[in-house]
This record gives sequence, C-alpha cells and structure tokens, in this order.
Amino acid sequence: MSAVSTDAAGTTAEAATFDGRVVAFYLDDARYALPLDRVQEIQQVVAFSEVPGGGMGVLGLVNLRGDVIPAVDLRTVMGLPTRERSLETPMVIAHVDSQRVALVVDGVEDVIEVSATCVQEPPSMHALAAKMICVARLDEGLVYVLDIDALLDALSWPKGR
Repeated sequence: MSAVSTDAAGTTAEAATFDGRVVAFYLDDARYALPLDRVQEIQQVVAFSEVPGGGMGVLGLVNLRGDVIPAVDLRTVMGLPTRERSLETPMVIAHVDSQRVALVVDGVEDVIEVSATCVQEPPSMHALAAKMICVARLDEGLVYVLDIDALLDALSWPKGR
C-alpha cells in the first residue's frame, strides 16, 4: 500500500476509501475478510486433483460445475500449520486476477457491513500489512480485510486464463 495522508484516527485516505460489504471467515481464531465483489460463492470441500509443482499452498484442482479451478489452502499461505480437512470444511470461491480460485478456510462467518468510519490502514509492523486492504474495528473485534491479489501473487499458477 502506498503512503497517503493520515487523519487523527490513523486512517489513511486509501484505507478510508474502503466502505462496503465483506465475506468474513476464520483461520484459527483470527477473523479475515474479502470484499464481497471478489467472492462468487461458498462451497464445501471436495476432492482435489493434485498438481505437481503447484506452488506453496496449492492443494490441487477442483471441478466446480465443469470449470476446473485451483484450490489453495489459506492456512499455508498465511504461514499457519496445516489442519485436517473434512466434508464440512468451507471453500470461498473468489476472483483472483482474471480467474477463479477455491480458498480453503477454517470457517465462514457471514457477509458483514464495513463502514469507512471503522477502518484503518494495517500497522506496517504486521507481517501481512502489504497484503491487506484495511483493518476494520467492529464491536465483535478486528477483521483483517485481505487484498487477495497481493496475498496470492507469489503462488505459481498460470495467471490470466
């Protein structure tokens, strides 16, 4: 994120422009989110076809109603230990670059409203600061709104398909 003007609350102009609905999900006890316009749907885990050399976090490929898309374990991408998956494990089907990807998460909360008045730029000391759009301060706690393109940029799969 580029440095821009900051107000008294520590909110930058860039973070303050985020105002809208997000799909919230969990990895361990931390709550993350993606902007709603980047999420297509939520599905349960299905069988993956492994991809040799798929890259860090790439579990394989998933057949989503006739469209084969990569499946990524967000726990691995975020540096968390892997966890056993079951048929109840959710996948967030999201738009990344010009393709869809299945993001395997621990749990999905719901669509929540995030107002510009409750967001701030992530602290620069946070390991994922460059991969976040903002941090939302809600009554229920913090929600880290992720920049999914930046987060998955290091993965090695063919982009632009």
